[in-house]
Amino acid sequence: MFQKRFLLCFVINILIITNIQGQTSGLGEVRTIESMAISFDNNQTKITQYRAELPELESLWRNKIHKANEELAALYKERDALIADMKIGARCSQCSKYKSEFEKEGKNFAQHLGEVKGYAIPATTIELETTRKQFAEKIAIKKVFLQSLKNGDNAVVKKQNSIRELENTNNMLCKEITAHSKEYERIILSEATAKQDDWISSLMELAINILISDDKVTIYKSKVLRLQVTHQKEIVSLKERLRVSHLEAQNENKNRVSSILQKISNINVEKNNYLAPLEIQLNKAREQKNAIENELKNTSVTDSVKLSLSSSLNGQILQIANLEKSILVYNASLKNRIALLEAEVRILRENLINLNTSLPKLMVAELAKFSAVYEQKKIEAKQLISSSTVELANARKTYTAKAELSKKKNLAYVDQVVIESNRIVVAAQKITCPVWNDSRFKVVGNWNKLFSCVNSLTTMAKPFSYNVFNAYCPGKSAASYMASYKKFLISLNVEDKKAVMGNSNVNWFETITL
Repeated sequence: MFQKRFLLCFVINILIITNIQGQTSGLGEVRTIESMAISFDNNQTKITQYRAELPELESLWRNKIHKANEELAALYKERDALIADMKIGARCSQCSKYKSEFEKEGKNFAQHLGEVKGYAIPATTIELETTRKQFAEKIAIKKVFLQSLKNGDNAVVKKQNSIRELENTNNMLCKEITAHSKEYERIILSEATAKQDDWISSLMELAINILISDDKVTIYKSKVLRLQVTHQKEIVSLKERLRVSHLEAQNENKNRVSSILQKISNINVEKNNYLAPLEIQLNKAREQKNAIENELKNTSVTDSVKLSLSSSLNGQILQIANLEKSILVYNASLKNRIALLEAEVRILRENLINLNTSLPKLMVAELAKFSAVYEQKKIEAKQLISSSTVELANARKTYTAKAELSKKKNLAYVDQVVIESNRIVVAAQKITCPVWNDSRFKVVGNWNKLFSCVNSLTTMAKPFSYNVFNAYCPGKSAASYMASYKKFLISLNVEDKKAVMGNSNVNWFETITL
């Protein structure tokens, strides 16, 4: 099982490395440079070979010139000797050959004459002129030939031309190699920028996830603190509301008691005001009744007067009864009204006592309900802190893994650039041609700037500090940079945003929120 797992990991690593390494888009330029360098080197070999052959060709050329000079001198000598023979009659009468001709062949002219039984004869004027003309033509031809040799030998000129052509070709090849090395650098920088931007963009998203997760932890911790502060304030507020409510209820009951007592007092005043006239009428009726009864007791009163007095007495008795009844009914009514009001006063006074004793209990009950809501919110906030803390740890772990993979990809790409750049340098060094060789340094420099920028976000953006670091990566516009993080900040309320700001690098936070 272990062997299978090891083999699987090995295969996966091979696949990853194969995908990462490969070749760059500038490989065509490298191959072109190498091919041109080979052509340059072959041309240089030919130039060396041709230059080595030149001394021998030039020696042959000089020999040709020397020989032509000798031949020209021989013509002059032959012409002068022949003309001299012609003038002194040194020509054989039998074969017409001149003395100089025999001497040229190594024969004795006099001996020849004896052998052929001939004699020496002079040349005619026409023959002299003809001979001079013939030699003049030969000498002229030889001079032309000699001059042409002095002007240059075909083999030497051809070889020199071949050397110049090869040198010109190599000069052009050298310029093209330099141009291709520059084009290679342009291609590499363009490709590297695209690749590194892609890797950095992926890292940037993960870095933003770290910032957002970190901010969530800060926000939820801040909410717990705010809950505690709010809870304490609301406890004080609740106690005050209950105290005021009880005080208002007490005051209301006291006011109602006072109002009822005032009503009772008013009723008594009303009673006095109502009964006083009746009492006066009743007393007057009783006085009149007593007066009539006293007259009826008088024996001197006639019957008719008695009859009249009896009638008046009955009227007074009836009036007294009515008045007494009215007073009795009125008193009964007032008594009932006062009893009801006094009962209400007793109830209100009992309520006042209950209010005084129930306030602490009510406060305990209300605070218990309030605290239960607070504790539930606190539990929820702490759960959010816990889940956000886990989320932050996972975000950091994911970022670290991605950062390592991105660094490996970039290193593999840089290694490939170094390999290809070295091939260019090696090819150029052999033929001493200048080439552009800054690709590797620019690729590494660009990565270092971008990676450092993104990585600093995960270490310097949080927590609170005044450390200064680059808030924007090179080549990134302020409008698009960290757009998702800005969107997150915009979605926050004032209190949450204030909490995030309090846990962020001051200069960085101000820059990205402009």
